[in-house]
Amino acid sequence: MALPPYQVLNQSQLRTIHAHTLDILANTGIAVQHKAALEMLAEAGARVNFQRRRVFFPPALVEQALKNIPREFVCAGREPVFDFRVAVDAPPVCRCTGGAVNHVDFVTNQRHPLTLADCRDIAHIVDGLENTAFTATQTPSDAALPVYDIQALKTMLTSGRKHIWALADSAENLTYQLEMMLAVAGSSKALAKRPICHGIVTLLEPFIFPHDEIERLLLYGRYRIPVKVPVVPMMGANAPATIAGTMVQANAEAVAAVALIHCLCPGTPTWYYFFVQAMNKRTGGSIFMSPEIVICSLALIQMARHYRLPAAPSSFETTGARLEDVVFGNGMSVNLFALAGAFENASTGCVDMSLGISKQGLVIGDDIWRHTRRLLEGFVDEKDAFALDAIKRVSIGSNEYLSDDHTLRFLRREAQFVPGVIANRPGAEWYSDPKSLAREARERVADLLENHMVPPLDAAVRKELDSIEQTAKQQILNA
Repeated sequence: MALPPYQVLNQSQLRTIHAHTLDILANTGIAVQHKAALEMLAEAGARVNFQRRRVFFPPALVEQALKNIPREFVCAGREPVFDFRVAVDAPPVCRCTGGAVNHVDFVTNQRHPLTLADCRDIAHIVDGLENTAFTATQTPSDAALPVYDIQALKTMLTSGRKHIWALADSAENLTYQLEMMLAVAGSSKALAKRPICHGIVTLLEPFIFPHDEIERLLLYGRYRIPVKVPVVPMMGANAPATIAGTMVQANAEAVAAVALIHCLCPGTPTWYYFFVQAMNKRTGGSIFMSPEIVICSLALIQMARHYRLPAAPSSFETTGARLEDVVFGNGMSVNLFALAGAFENASTGCVDMSLGISKQGLVIGDDIWRHTRRLLEGFVDEKDAFALDAIKRVSIGSNEYLSDDHTLRFLRREAQFVPGVIANRPGAEWYSDPKSLAREARERVADLLENHMVPPLDAAVRKELDSIEQTAKQQILNA
């Protein structure tokens, strides 16, 4: 029996957040800095102030969007074995962090600017990790800045077979990324049916959708490519200082994104994706994980499930760069978010407020998620599993369960967690070979890079990707 979702909001609080959301979208509205989109939104039933470029969604239109947004869709890998279903009731997944600019080594405690070679390694490592469903593109320093996102995507498409969250720098660059996706998928029909990547449309806090972001949304919508709209409130800075106020603003922004996608690109799938932060009241800096952030995130997961949308919180995000702090932060959030019903749990390997990624962290995060997956499976609850007869029998007989028939029958029927790099070793065993967690993870990374085989893309596809990359460089760098 799987464990039921944990809920932090009572029904009155949930209704209050939803009612405030409808009020904000109807009476405060959102800024959409795209003339054609404003016209499309007006035709769809929104009230539009063209002079102020502001859109107001009537409650009925919002409810319609929440009802009609796709409830289920597929994120595909290069091979169908790596496909996974996205839905509220689908088995939850985790993915690695994206957009990092540095690589961090937990053994040496050193960092270096992330490179295309690191991107290759990350795609390769994730390809070989059992519990990490997909990866994300990074920010390599040795790629030409105007086309870094195109080069990063090409590198990761050729280095791994799992689904990719492809971060895009602009609508112009996205056109080349889409060409790459089409080259690998084989056709626009195949890409729409089994999207090997999904995209990003960025919302500026609070409630502002810039022109180029809308251009990107329209491009994704052309191929029905799933799209994430990151909601990134920072309590006390670009969001209210209270936890409850941040819940309302974040929910209103997430629902606004759903309404926008529904009106501009009907049928395009999306997540309820958020990354709550908090302003450090003592320093003015940013905090990426804290009890306050956990409380707010748990409420937003509950709101997403209320709307029947797949919740995607940043479960693995962390403020620190020290391995102990990273693991502690993950321990604070990952199990709780998953138990609350989060579908996608981001971002394994995250270090230093998303600025960095660690290959060793990818392995450690995969192991943490392995633990969480077992937790979510719950326990065998058939009648005999409660062992009444066995308890009576052993208590007046052998006084041991090892040889009892009940043990023999259930030994393999209820899984026991098997750890990976986060070892479950007694002290006497560890003292004989006292490796740190970082060193254990480094050995696992080396093993994956040396021994895990990723079948190459077809030569013709690789040639086409090279051609697209070269065209992008010529057109964008020479513009």
